[in-house]
Amino acid sequence: MTPQAGRPSPHLRQARLEAGAARIAELLAAPDPLRALHEGGSLALLGPAPGSPFSRGRTDASDLIEQLAPAMAALPDPESGVSRPRLALRIAVIDDEATQQVLRGAAEVIGLPATQLRQDPSALDGVDLVILTPVSIGARYSFPPEGTVESTEDERQAWVKLLLTEVIPGCRSRDIPVVFWDRTTRSTTATGRDLASACDRVFAVSDEAARRYAATRRNETAVLRVPMVVNPLQNTPLGTRGAGSTVITMGDAQVAQNPEDLRMMADWILDGVSAQGLPAALLRRGEADTFPAGIGAGFAARHWPLLVDNPGPAAIAAIDRVTDIGIVLNDVLRSQILYDRRIIELQAAGSLVLSGYNQGVNSYLPHVRIPQSAVDVSDALSSLTLGELRRVQGDGIRTAFSNHHVSDVLAIICAAVGFSPAPPPERVLAVVEQTAPQKQGDQLDQVLGAEMASQTYAEIPLVSWDQLPARHGSYDILLPVSAERHYSPTYAADMVTAFRYQRAGIVSKLDGTAEETDHAALRHGTLSPAATETLSLDLTAWWHPAVSATASAPALRAHARDQRILFGDHLGHHARLTGASARRDRPSLVADEDRAASSALVAATAQALDLQLTVIVPVYNNGDHLRHKAFASLRRSSVFEKMHVLLVNDGSTDPVTVDTVEELAHEYPNVTAYHHGGGGSGSASRPRNTGLELTQTPFVTYLDPDNEAVEDGFARLLSDISSHEDVDFVLGDMTQWASRFGRLRYSQLLREALADYQDPSGTITVPRDALERLRFRPMGIQTVIARTEWLKGCGLEQPLGAVGQDSYFFQQMLYCARRIRVQNIGVHTYYAVVSDSTVNTINPGYFEKYRPLDAARADWLREVGKLEAYRALRLEPFFVSWMLPKLRRLESDPASWLFAAETLEDMLGYYGDHQWTTAEAIEFWDQLAEARRG
Repeated sequence: MTPQAGRPSPHLRQARLEAGAARIAELLAAPDPLRALHEGGSLALLGPAPGSPFSRGRTDASDLIEQLAPAMAALPDPESGVSRPRLALRIAVIDDEATQQVLRGAAEVIGLPATQLRQDPSALDGVDLVILTPVSIGARYSFPPEGTVESTEDERQAWVKLLLTEVIPGCRSRDIPVVFWDRTTRSTTATGRDLASACDRVFAVSDEAARRYAATRRNETAVLRVPMVVNPLQNTPLGTRGAGSTVITMGDAQVAQNPEDLRMMADWILDGVSAQGLPAALLRRGEADTFPAGIGAGFAARHWPLLVDNPGPAAIAAIDRVTDIGIVLNDVLRSQILYDRRIIELQAAGSLVLSGYNQGVNSYLPHVRIPQSAVDVSDALSSLTLGELRRVQGDGIRTAFSNHHVSDVLAIICAAVGFSPAPPPERVLAVVEQTAPQKQGDQLDQVLGAEMASQTYAEIPLVSWDQLPARHGSYDILLPVSAERHYSPTYAADMVTAFRYQRAGIVSKLDGTAEETDHAALRHGTLSPAATETLSLDLTAWWHPAVSATASAPALRAHARDQRILFGDHLGHHARLTGASARRDRPSLVADEDRAASSALVAATAQALDLQLTVIVPVYNNGDHLRHKAFASLRRSSVFEKMHVLLVNDGSTDPVTVDTVEELAHEYPNVTAYHHGGGGSGSASRPRNTGLELTQTPFVTYLDPDNEAVEDGFARLLSDISSHEDVDFVLGDMTQWASRFGRLRYSQLLREALADYQDPSGTITVPRDALERLRFRPMGIQTVIARTEWLKGCGLEQPLGAVGQDSYFFQQMLYCARRIRVQNIGVHTYYAVVSDSTVNTINPGYFEKYRPLDAARADWLREVGKLEAYRALRLEPFFVSWMLPKLRRLESDPASWLFAAETLEDMLGYYGDHQWTTAEAIEFWDQLAEARRG
C-alpha cells in the first residue's frame, strides 16, 4: 500500500513509536523521574493524573500488587461445589494445559501430548473420553489468548496429520470417543475445522464458530453450542469481602488493533478511574504478545505507567478475589454469544466488571457496566454505594455459576457422546411454619406460596413442617421460609448457586444492610450452641439434610450446631411490613392501579421534595436492564435529587421486573411506581402516555429501561430550559452502540435546518415549515426536556401498541412548539442491537407493529395539511432505508415474506397514492406482484 502524501509510512511510525518508548523508559529510570519527565516534555503525556503511580511517588503500578499480597495470602482455598460431584470418568486432554486446568475437579483429567501417544499408545488405557481443542494444534485464536505459543503453519499441519492419522484412529480402535471443544475461540481455522470434522462431536461457544464447523462437517447435528465455562476451583467468591482494597485491575491487559473502538473504550475506562483518584494496575499479557511488540500493550502512552508484568493465572485469580472491580476489553463487538471469558471469571470471583461494549454483554449481562465516556465512568464510580456494588456482584455470581459451571458443560459434552445424561437440576422444597394450627383444607400463606411459585430458578413447592416427612427423598435442597418475610424471585437461585461453588451443606443469607453485614459475607463459619438459637432459620438452605433434622424447625436448628455454614450476602429478602412503609407484594399487582390515587401520590411526592424534572421510564419485563442500565445512569446524574423518576410498569409478567420496580420505589423517595395490569400493551406507548398524564413537575423527559443517560446531559438541559421561560423544549444529541459507537447530532441538524430563525442567544423560533426543512427527519424524545404544561397542552398521545411511536411523537412536538433550544451535548445512549427487543425481532408480524403508528401519523399529517409534503420528502426514503432491509430478512420464507409485504402495502396506502421512483421501491412492487402470481 502506498502511503498517503504527508503521512509517515507504517515503518516510520513504528520507528518513531519505538524511539519515543525508549526515551520515556530512559526518563522513568532517572533518579528523579518526575523531574526528568517534566524536563523531557513527557510529563503531560504520562500524567500525573490523580490515580497515576506518580501521585504515589512511583513510576509504575507494581506497588499495588505488593499491597494486595497479604490479602491474597489470607484467602481461603477454593472449593468444588457440594452439588457438583466429580464425574466418574477419566478424560484425556491433548496438548492443552489450560483446558486441562479448567476441567480440574469436574472429572479425573489427565493431559497427554500427541507425541506421547505416538510413542506409547497404552497411555490411553483407562481413558473414557479424549478432548481436542484449537490449542491442541498450536492455534492461538482463543479469546483472550491462552495455551501454547502460536505455531507455524508447517507445525500445525504436522500436528493435524499426527492427530488425524494416528491419535484419532488409535482412540477409535479402543472405542474411545473423541470430541473437539472450541471453548474460547472467536474465529476458526482451516486446520481446526479439518480436525473437528474427524471427531465424533464438536462443541463451540459461539454460533458463528458452530456454523463454520457445521459447514465443514455438513452435519449440523454433530455440532453443539455450549456456554463458556468457569471452575470454582479457579474462580470463586469465597473470602472476597473485607479486603478493603480500592485497586482496580485488568488481567491479560492488552488493547488489540481492531476494532478501533477498543482504544477509545480503554481510554474512557482508565481516564474515568484515574479521575476518581483510584489506583489501577494493568497486568499485561507479556511483551511477546503486544503490538507493537513491547510498546505499551496498545494502551495510550499516559496509561503505560499502569502496566505491570503478568503474575500468572493463579495470581490473577487471587487478585480478582481481593479487588471489587475488574476491567475487561472485548475484542469482539458484534456477537450476541461470544465475549471475553474474563467477564465470567470476574463475576465468579464476585467482582463488578467494567467492560468494553459487546452486543451479547449488553443483551444478557446488564449488570456488566459498559462505559459511555470517561465522565460517565468517573461519575458511576463516585456515585457507587456499597449496597449497589454488592447487588451487581451478587447478580454476577449467580450468573456465572448458574449458566457457566464447568461440571454442567462437561456433563452436556459427555452425554452427547453416549455417557450418562446430564443430571437433572437440583430439586428445591420450601417449608414454612404455620402461625396457627392448620385445619383440613387450609392453605398455606398465599403471598409466600406465590413468591415461591414465581422463583426464577423454578416453581418451588411449599409445604408445612408436618407435611415435610412425607416429602423426604423428593428434594435436594430444603428451604425454610417464613410468612414474616418477602422473598425476591432470585432468592432460591442464590441458594442453589451457593451449593455449586463450595462444600458446606448449610447456606445462610445475612439479615441487614450491606454495611451491617459485609464483614461476615461470603465466609464460612460455625455456630456455638448459643449462636445457633439466634440463627434466622428462614434465611437458610440445607443440602440433603438428615431425616432426623427435618422432624421440626427446632430439630433443624439444633442440627446447625458446630456445622460448617456458608454465610452468603444480604440480598433477596426483606421484612414483610404493614402500613405506609410496606412494599406491595406481587400477587396484588394484577389490575391497573387507581389512576386518581396514583396522581395524588405523584403530586404529593413532587411537592414535598420540590422535584423539578420527571423522567418517565416505561417498563415491561426488563427489570435487570432497568436497575443496571437506566436507573444506574440516572443515579449518577448531578440532578438526581431533583428528578421524579416515574416507573410505569406496562403489566410485566416477569416477577423480577415487578420486584425491581417496587424495590426502587420503596428505597428512593423520589421514585414512584405505577402498575398497569393484565400483561403488556405491545409497546411503550401506553406507559409513556400514563406517565405524562401523571407528571406533576415543571419539566418532563423520557428514558427507556435498556438505555442510559450520559454525560450528565439531563442536568445541562434542565439548567438551560429553566433559564429560558419562553422555550417549550430543549434538545441534545444521542449516542448509539450498534456494530460500533456513533453519535447522532440532532442539535447540529436542527441548528443548521433552522439557522434563519435562531436569535443571538441560541433560541430558535420554530417556523411553520420546520418539519419540511428537516425533511421530516425524526429525533429521539429521550434527548429532550420539555415544559410539562406546554406538552400536556398539546394533547398528544402515542399510538397504543405501535413501535417507532417516539419518532412520530417528536414530529408532533416540533410542529406544536413555538420556541426551542438545542445543546451540543450527549444526553442518552441507545443500544441498537438488543436481543429479543421489539425493533430487532423480525418475523411475519413485525410490520403489524407499525400499522397503528402509520395509521395515526397519516391521519395527523392530513389534519395539519402536511401529508403531501411527507409523501414527497420522507415516505419513500424511509421505506427504502428502513423497511425494505428488514423485509429482506424474510426472503428465505416466501409465505412469511408475502404476508409482511402485503402488510407494508396496506400501511403505505394510508398515505395515499404515491409515484415510486427509486429502483429498490419499484423492485419491491414487482416482487410483490410476482409473489401473488406464484
